[in-house]
Amino acid sequence: MNKQQCYRLGMSAYHAGRYEKTIELLSPLVVPRNEAQDLLIRYYLGQAHYHLAVRLFKKQRYGEATHHFQAAAGLNSAGGGFARFLVACHVGCEQYDLAVRELENMLQHDPDDITLRVRLALARYKQGSQLEAMATLREGLVRQPDQAELHYQLGVMLAADEDWIDAERSLEMAIAYEPAHAGAHERLAQLCAVRGRHQRAVQYLEAAHALDPLNARIAFQLSLLAQSQMAGGRWREVAWQTPVSIAQLDDASLDQLGKAIVAEPDFVAAFLSLPESEVDGEVFSTLAATLERVLQEHPEFADLHYHCGEVYRRLDQRLNAIAHAEQAVQLNPRYVKALVLLAELYGQTEQWAMGVERLEQAVRAGANYPDVHYLMGRLFHAGGKWDQAWASFERALDLNEDYQAAREAMEALQK
Repeated sequence: MNKQQCYRLGMSAYHAGRYEKTIELLSPLVVPRNEAQDLLIRYYLGQAHYHLAVRLFKKQRYGEATHHFQAAAGLNSAGGGFARFLVACHVGCEQYDLAVRELENMLQHDPDDITLRVRLALARYKQGSQLEAMATLREGLVRQPDQAELHYQLGVMLAADEDWIDAERSLEMAIAYEPAHAGAHERLAQLCAVRGRHQRAVQYLEAAHALDPLNARIAFQLSLLAQSQMAGGRWREVAWQTPVSIAQLDDASLDQLGKAIVAEPDFVAAFLSLPESEVDGEVFSTLAATLERVLQEHPEFADLHYHCGEVYRRLDQRLNAIAHAEQAVQLNPRYVKALVLLAELYGQTEQWAMGVERLEQAVRAGANYPDVHYLMGRLFHAGGKWDQAWASFERALDLNEDYQAAREAMEALQK
């Protein structure tokens, strides 16, 4: 089988819950590239390992379960759903990092911007200035003591410095202010495990897993810790969460993914070029949610409206697709791709005249192409206008005498 056949069969197997078959089909296709199809292969292969691991764990096949949890965590190191995976693998958040000096200047103008403060602290930490990094976070906590993310980041840095007591205090404060902070629960579990409080560590990891059920890294740690408890005679069943969809969308990941799409519009086009598969609904729902979020801030971007229209067409939501494509054309009346998309959508909704009108607009915008005239002929034909259909097919042949589809359409009209 070629790659495309394996890809389709692998996605079908995943959709059907046949995770071993998914792993068999998709594993040979894994490559380190960040092309759209390669990203989907890695993501769904990771999800297959994850779901299979849970099944095996429940059957008390702990060694095999650990192997698959580890494989899942390796394929999706960021943990979480599809949007977060794309941000980590394709976008590469590092490209958005600014120099320390520039972050310092920005923070001076807006000292209460939590995201800026965390970025500055992390940038300083990566440069080896750990004390300055922690001071940056503490300054923020003086101004805003109720910000969970500042407590969390400080706790992580203190733990790395082996200041266990202060680290635990900071992480507990993060949870006090934001009980749903999965990262803080995970880090507290690690601290408890290091200090020999294994039962408490299991409880924190179970809480982290419940809050972030798609995070294979958390599941892997929970598996190992639960097995160690079992060996010590303190076993209790793990409450595994196994969501069947990747449609869990967190705002932070959508925001980051949106920034990437604004910077690189072809990002969406790469996914649209992939062959159809059973996971399209999940993948394109994530992209649609991201595009809608970006368009709330940038409604003036015609390209984003066009891509949103294409995504909705892939989801078979034609009314939404038409609305966004029309908005793209309103912003740019000479947007040929959007005009052709509209013509195709109007054809699919039996609005033949509207489709022809958009194609005529495309021709006036310079799209005097055989394909455009051929599509116009099909719309005329569907609307019962045989003479106009003939003229359009004839024009397509004038532009490309080898256009076989146009020739066959004309022959059909003669019968």
